[in-house]
Amino acid sequence: MEEARAFKYVNPSLPRPMSTPAAKKPEAANLTSLHQYRTQTMKDYGLMIEYKHMKQHVPSGIYVLPSFDKPRLWHGVIFIHQGLYRNGIFKFSIHLPDDYNGIGTYPRVVFYTKVFHPFVNPDTNELDLLPKFPTWDPDLHYIVSVLVYMKSIFYTKEFASDLRNVANPRALEMFRRHPETYVEQIDACVEKSLETMYQNEPGSSLRFTKPIPAHEKLRQEFLQQLGGQDTAGADDSPDDVHMTAPIPASEEEEEYKAVEYDDDEASAASG
Repeated sequence: MEEARAFKYVNPSLPRPMSTPAAKKPEAANLTSLHQYRTQTMKDYGLMIEYKHMKQHVPSGIYVLPSFDKPRLWHGVIFIHQGLYRNGIFKFSIHLPDDYNGIGTYPRVVFYTKVFHPFVNPDTNELDLLPKFPTWDPDLHYIVSVLVYMKSIFYTKEFASDLRNVANPRALEMFRRHPETYVEQIDACVEKSLETMYQNEPGSSLRFTKPIPAHEKLRQEFLQQLGGQDTAGADDSPDDVHMTAPIPASEEEEEYKAVEYDDDEASAASG
């Protein structure tokens, strides 16, 4: 009788009731998402603070502007006035990882045109940061440190005799064994940078346009109202180039004597 009571008839033609899954606790997932959001927000805020301080510390001749819709993609240009790369106008992009600025979070600097140099990868046009920053220390290294180093490579006159592992071994070998050919390669990349100067990269926040005579007339009238002082004197861009919305270069015009920069001082100033 007990066995009969325990038996329950189930009609196989009827659908079986669905088992209810165990309810998940949304609180833990929400807290994790909120923590990640706050962490990323603080990193983005720190990036904006760093960008603000760059106005006082960016090397002369360099202009940088974040992308309008991608805060971790920056566009820039460097004007070279002396040395082997003189007259070159090299545009570049800076790619910042999501976890910048943390230990080992190297930025990526990529030139839009070929830069023939031992420290620039000939296939990707990416600047090799390891010669200057063997390890990336967020307490010492910032984007401005990278920009100072980037400028220095265009003025480098010598390379260490024991230097071997570089981004472009062919360029280093040519520098040591065939300096005339090395200079010819540099002249070619400088010429290419000028030929493509007005070719604006899609999505770039820096736009190069040819000068318009009417704009130059307005500029001269504006300068006369200021007493004849040419406020563009601190601008390293040539007269036949017009850029929109650049960061002003530092007014402390240094000729890059030693082409070096104290990273500790830069980090203290940026902090």
